[in-house]
Amino acid sequence: MSSISVVIPAYDQAEFIDACLDSVAAQTWDGELEVIVVDDESPDDIGERARAHSLAPTVIRQKNTGVAGARNRGVAESSGEWIAFLDADDRWTPDKLERQMGALQKTRRPALSFCRYRRFTPDGQIVDVNPDHPEVDLDATPQKLMTRNFIGTSTVVVHRDCIARCGGFPESGMLKKCGQDFALWLRIAAYFPLVYVPHIGMEYTVHKKNRVGVDPVRHHRGGLEALRDFRNWDPERFKALAPASLSGMVALRTGKFLVDSLTHRDSFPAGSVRRALRESAELLWP
Repeated sequence: MSSISVVIPAYDQAEFIDACLDSVAAQTWDGELEVIVVDDESPDDIGERARAHSLAPTVIRQKNTGVAGARNRGVAESSGEWIAFLDADDRWTPDKLERQMGALQKTRRPALSFCRYRRFTPDGQIVDVNPDHPEVDLDATPQKLMTRNFIGTSTVVVHRDCIARCGGFPESGMLKKCGQDFALWLRIAAYFPLVYVPHIGMEYTVHKKNRVGVDPVRHHRGGLEALRDFRNWDPERFKALAPASLSGMVALRTGKFLVDSLTHRDSFPAGSVRRALRESAELLWP
């Protein structure tokens, strides 16, 4: 039976960590499970709360490096053949790992699996009118991933070899603030299979402390930075997979941002379009 290491970066989310760990403890998958919580010098007592949980996770407290550094530290300290990522403010459904491991074992090679998720408020209210992401009939190809990030980080189960081959979560420049997860998924998708399980396996909590998910402009900038990182990391694979040059991809994503800002006005605060245009311009002409 395969082994899974669950890596949970933790910073200023103590009120969510018990429910997060409860969801790991409730998994129906019956293989070996290792749980590592990386307390990224959190100002609250999230590390102490995690240690007190009945799951008895390994808790590592480190000097603050940001979420990418915390995830990389967790991977480095882990021993599982497969790595599953879960943010401290998110939760899994009980059959999440069982379903994804079943799909991964059929591939018979290192791969990355992801599933669908729903977004909730802390009090349990569904955020979206169309609540399930991504769509059931998603064509999960590297080419499609280049146009939009449909992989939720807390849905990912990935083989250790994929991360080793692709260098972990990038921590340099703007990617330290946003887009580092998308940057890694692009690298992995260029060389390993993407295994999509169209089942809702994760509940994403939307709250004021969310780093990127509640800010459409930061999400936009993170996507652009990830594309630039992938182009610089492997120019030949970027050219083979991207439908356009980097400048063309920036134009495509900026156009989509403008369309989304018109069709989903409530999700785009005043000034979002102006900020997004400035971010696009700064990436092309720094």
